[in-house]
Amino acid sequence: MDNRGTLDQYRPLLREKDDFNTLSDSAFANLTADLQVRKYPKGQVLFSQGDGRDRFYYVIDGVVRLERIDETGDFGYLNYVKPDKGFPYRGIFSVTEYPYDAVAMTPLIIASFPMSDYEDAVRHCPATMARLVKLLGQIIDVTEDRLQRMVTSSARNRVMQALIIFGKELGVPSVATNIKIPYPITLIELARVSGTTRETAGQIVAQLVESGKIMYHRKMFTFDPNDLMSHGQ
Repeated sequence: MDNRGTLDQYRPLLREKDDFNTLSDSAFANLTADLQVRKYPKGQVLFSQGDGRDRFYYVIDGVVRLERIDETGDFGYLNYVKPDKGFPYRGIFSVTEYPYDAVAMTPLIIASFPMSDYEDAVRHCPATMARLVKLLGQIIDVTEDRLQRMVTSSARNRVMQALIIFGKELGVPSVATNIKIPYPITLIELARVSGTTRETAGQIVAQLVESGKIMYHRKMFTFDPNDLMSHGQ
């Protein structure tokens, strides 16, 4: 998918995105001189923790799961990147290795550039640098919010908080006050985020469906976050 004709189709699309529209024409041309656009199937590993940090990625379609396993075998870091978002920002300008694994949670279309070219483009464009600083602050806020939400001994509350996290990070407005997560979220994925077993996550989801707090159809969740939050109090 990275032939010249296809790349010429994607360059104008990327040029309009917030991550790139503050660059000068010459800076954008330099950044996309070695542009690659590729498809990845669900489950494909884009890179692994410790690999050389040689490319910056931008999601055109699909969702990427970023994960890092600590020495105990637990997830030390878990995050998701949806369309029109880039990664990795962690370690920009300072590290030479990827800090986590990147895995295709769904089928993907991904653009990528040499990391050195991306860093050079950001370094020489104050508006793009300001946007990067803002993004890094948002990532810190999301991570802190997630930690606060998941500090509870109740598996039921952790599952509900995990659903709210998915809703905030991946959800889109649905009818009334509901949001829908337009990507399949398996019970295994939900268990990973909530720190429970698949069986426990499945039982809690079944209870929430039965009580009318959520809908779960074809692995897609729909719910009212405020209603779910009040239900967990």
